[in-house]
Amino acid sequence: MKIDKLPTCDIVVPIFNSLSYVKTCIDAVLAHTDINQYQLYLINDASDQATSNYLENIANKAENIHLITNLSNLGFVKSCNLGMSKGQSPYILLLNSDVIVTPNWLFNLIKCAESDNAIASVNPLTNNAAQIDLAMTQGSNFYDINWRLQKEFLDKTISLDVVTGVGFCLLLRRSILQKVGLFDEVYGKGYCEESDLCMRLTTQGYRTVVSPDVYVYHQGQASFTHSHERYLSNRQIFDQRWKDEYIRQFRAYKKANPLSIAHDLFTTQSRWHPTPVIWMSYRKLLKHWQQKQLVGLMLDGLRGLKQMSHAFVPVPNAELVAKNTPPNRLRVTYLVNKLVISGGILSVVQIVNELILLGIEARIATLFVDPEIRNWRLLTEPMLFKNEQDLTSHLPETDIVVATHWITASWAAEVKQANIAKQTAYYLQDYEAWFSTEHKDKQTVLDTYALVEHKIVTSDWLQRLLEKDGYASEKICIGTDLDVFYPRDVAPKSHPVLVTMARPGTPWRGFKWAVEALALVKQYCPELEIVFFGDNQLFRQNIPFEYRDEGVVSNQNHLAALYSEADIFLDASDYQGFGRLALEAMSCGTACVLTTEGGVTEYARAEQNCLAVPPRKPNVFAHAILRLIKDSELRERLRANGLETVKQYSIQQEARKTLDYFTTICNSETE
Repeated sequence: MKIDKLPTCDIVVPIFNSLSYVKTCIDAVLAHTDINQYQLYLINDASDQATSNYLENIANKAENIHLITNLSNLGFVKSCNLGMSKGQSPYILLLNSDVIVTPNWLFNLIKCAESDNAIASVNPLTNNAAQIDLAMTQGSNFYDINWRLQKEFLDKTISLDVVTGVGFCLLLRRSILQKVGLFDEVYGKGYCEESDLCMRLTTQGYRTVVSPDVYVYHQGQASFTHSHERYLSNRQIFDQRWKDEYIRQFRAYKKANPLSIAHDLFTTQSRWHPTPVIWMSYRKLLKHWQQKQLVGLMLDGLRGLKQMSHAFVPVPNAELVAKNTPPNRLRVTYLVNKLVISGGILSVVQIVNELILLGIEARIATLFVDPEIRNWRLLTEPMLFKNEQDLTSHLPETDIVVATHWITASWAAEVKQANIAKQTAYYLQDYEAWFSTEHKDKQTVLDTYALVEHKIVTSDWLQRLLEKDGYASEKICIGTDLDVFYPRDVAPKSHPVLVTMARPGTPWRGFKWAVEALALVKQYCPELEIVFFGDNQLFRQNIPFEYRDEGVVSNQNHLAALYSEADIFLDASDYQGFGRLALEAMSCGTACVLTTEGGVTEYARAEQNCLAVPPRKPNVFAHAILRLIKDSELRERLRANGLETVKQYSIQQEARKTLDYFTTICNSETE
């Protein structure tokens, strides 16, 4: 069936902030959808100024893009109903703004619907959608899974009946909606409204199906707040209406197991891996202990013990990864010892994501995955190996293997020696030889530089240190996501606010000097509100003033809001390899007090976009902070210049430079 013979579709995207997700979503729609096939309705549900500006700009670029702006926040359900009532096409597609669509997505969904007039709704498969999800195979990204599914179901039109569709990417037949109605607005801001609609459809004889030849990425809960409470409230409404019928249909669905036709393509062995459960349980128990919540401590302890018996994870399968990989793709694998919440790991995750969006087969191999890492966007499923030997023996073939820490440099060398990798590279974000106090440990770190042929550094400062050690390197500065880190709309405060990183367990991060400096500042400015983030056990520290503790912040939008509400950001580190946090703070319009040492000098300009002081000088830190508190004109000048500075350091620029470098070293091998 030719695409020009298929009916057209109105794509409705409700949007409330989350600009980074919105841009990626719309970029994917424009890239992977025939312009003659659809009208795009963007429903701006009272988003912030930055998101609204982007939507107005994109809507002016094409005649088939329509912007509808709500003067106040109506919520997901009303925004969807508003969008669905606007167009005239035979089909409507509801698309969440945290979805990334793939090649042939809309064509295949409509083709599936056209195969049977009784089909009222069609979903694709995805990584995150309740009972209809399909996990990405370890070592594969969402484009890979879509490519494999389309290859397996080529020239076939298959519709798999499910109980209820899911609203993340839901194709609906307009003529049937006109009979049964739109979403019931009793569900308020959202949750269960699409299940309610689908129950109305199935109980009137229509079909709700999944098309197994479409796979899209879905982050989930990108713009919802208080989601658990809202779900429980709306689920009560749904159960009052449909509980018995839903249970009947769901039991039949589980027995039929229609999605096995897709799931079976990606089946692999699994192994018991309780460490993440222990990790998360410890965090919860520690929080209960701090707050003296003994009942919660006991309940979460029991839940943790129960979860451990089910703590099985897939085993990476090189053969399966190869089956999922489209031909002629550049394959790049980053080696990470532990995939945990930290600035260095965020740099790796971001560059991998951006390389995937550029069409590269970028992967992550590790020995541990912190469950909280799922709060970040992960466009590939990390490969989780049992130990170093398991990793170096069973890593899928790759063109370039990239060490990200001195521990992983020897892994990269072993992988190349085993002919699994053609080239080795080392992504250096700091001068790791300074992290140890014993001379032999420093030498061990220095010796790893010789194990990896190509080296990427993030600043001139790092490049000079490597030159002294006798090694050449390529400088590619870290980029930040400027669609996450930008000045947020926050309520003004009547007192000054300072935000700073707390890393008491890392001596060179200057926690001691920051506390001493802030204690001095509080003597002269007691109304200053001090906000710490970055550590979950700050209560163990002896801090002689009141403060707000935000702990480890995995949600990047929340971190951007913290920067935005602050007048001043302080980084008291002895040195930084680059200084991601200061760049993020500048991006959010926060005046910065930084040190004069390390890679932060790549972009920090004293008295122009920051105040720069010598490290380990709390008196000088305090003086600089007080200057900024008292001098609003100085704060505004540093703020404005900082916002100009960050334009040169986007994650997209870093990704393009990284891809150019990888292409160069691969071409040099073949010459």
